[in-house]
Amino acid sequence: MDHQLALAGRFAAKPPNIVIDAPLALSPMGLLVTVTLSLSARVWLPRGFYTLLDNDEYYRRRPDQMGGGWLAPGTRDAILKELTLELEPWRRAWQNGRLSSRVHWIGDAQYESALPEREETALLPRFEGCCAALETRLGDVAGTAAPLDECARDVIALSAALQPDSTYILTIAGNDGARPPLCDYLERLAFPTKRHPGAIPGWSGPALWPAAAPIAASGRNAAIVQVVAPVILALPDGWSETDWALEDPADHDDGTPDDPWRNACALWYDVVPAEAAA
Repeated sequence: MDHQLALAGRFAAKPPNIVIDAPLALSPMGLLVTVTLSLSARVWLPRGFYTLLDNDEYYRRRPDQMGGGWLAPGTRDAILKELTLELEPWRRAWQNGRLSSRVHWIGDAQYESALPEREETALLPRFEGCCAALETRLGDVAGTAAPLDECARDVIALSAALQPDSTYILTIAGNDGARPPLCDYLERLAFPTKRHPGAIPGWSGPALWPAAAPIAASGRNAAIVQVVAPVILALPDGWSETDWALEDPADHDDGTPDDPWRNACALWYDVVPAEAAA
């Protein structure tokens, strides 16, 4: 019997990775959604999110400087103004250590990162390679260097770098059944996007249902975006000591001349709180 229990534990399913997009995190119930999900899933925040929190006073005065040019033009100003209302609660939660034990992120250096496992240090080289390749795709496109734009880049790069583990981006939904605004950012990267033909099993699991309550309480829908990027798996899992010493991730030679984002695409679908909680 003991052997059977040990075997079952060894092959237990890993919890899914949920990458929280900045607009969803800064929605009225975003902080609660993030912390609630962290009790049953591996939750990640984009690296650029810290820039918003570290300069919350400035962005509360100048929400137009947050970026997000891919948000719908007719509602962008209102969305940005609403997002700024949640900056201070997030900053306090961050400073008070509410997030450090359960929520994960990649910092500018290995020691600034909060990773779930020691072996996940291999994630940093893959993530930096993904970001560098996305920057190449963006080129000189205007309006891609503000914090919300960096966050959008980060969630896409991170979700791909976490492959082949089950990974989903949780973001705000589009209006009236339209695709999520994040898909408009993906379009700038020449990523094909389409509605997922069915529910993603990782999201429908009972461990993730508690997050449906705060989403429903906000009176809004969220959406799942799943990035599929097969060539990312060719990126190296480690750096040499010299690589770790480089300040600019673009200086790393990943030994992969092929475009890591070749054949990449994204699937999305709306998360309907009433159905998720049923």
